[in-house]
This record gives sequence, structure tokens and C-alpha cells, in this order.
Amino acid sequence: MALKRYRKSLKKNGLKITPKREGIIGFFLKKGYYATPEEVWKNLKTSFKKIGLPTVYRNLKQLSKIGILTRLEGKEDRFYYGLCQAEKSEEHHHHIVCLKCQKVSEVEDCRFEDSLEKIEVKTGFKVVNHSLQLQGLCQQCQK
Repeated sequence: MALKRYRKSLKKNGLKITPKREGIIGFFLKKGYYATPEEVWKNLKTSFKKIGLPTVYRNLKQLSKIGILTRLEGKEDRFYYGLCQAEKSEEHHHHIVCLKCQKVSEVEDCRFEDSLEKIEVKTGFKVVNHSLQLQGLCQQCQK
């Protein structure tokens, strides 16, 4: 049932539904945690004899661009990917990561957009996109 939602998102964004893309999405549906591209690749090699790490990187990037996956910076300045749990994942939002247990939550209200005009005037730049990753301690880790 969940895979159906992601297939719909792929079609909506003009991406083909391929076995490898479904394999990547299936990996995250099954595992339920954020993983490095190398972890995804190692897992998929058991199902796909011919899958290279560049293919995994390319698909992770495409899936995060359309809102199916989220890319977060984690420990040791490495990037981790996971399924975006936002209700409207295709709409602009941010994420907060627990520094202790790595739990991720979505922040769907972006107040930063109110400051963009001031930033444009001050810097002379035209802001076309932004990303923000918040870090803190979840309720469980605060105890």
C-alpha cells in the first residue's frame, strides 16, 4: 500500500517506475531508518546483480529532489537518506535530528521564508532555494 503512494509520486514527477527505484524505496520501507548510500547499495546488491554505487547515488538524489526521501547530514559529515514522513512531503519543509539517537522529525512550518526578502536586499542575491537542518535532543533523550 505504501509503495503505491511512492509510485504515484514518481509518475507525477516524470520519473519511470524502475525495479531499482522500487528496491530503494522498499529498502527504506522495510528498514525504517536513515542509511548511507553505501548501506543502501550493499543491501540492493543481493537483489540486483548489476547495480553500481553511482546508480544508487543518482537515484537517492532524484528521490530526495521529489520529496520521497530526505537527505540529512549526520555523524562524521556523512549524508544519510530516509523516507520523508511529512504529510505533504512535496511541499517545502525542514527536519530536526536528535543528536543522541538520530531520530528525525519533520518541521512543516517554515518561518525562515519571511526573512528572505531582507536577505536579498542586504546581499544583492536572488534567493531561489534554501535548506535548513535543525539539531537538538528529542523528548526521550532529554530524560
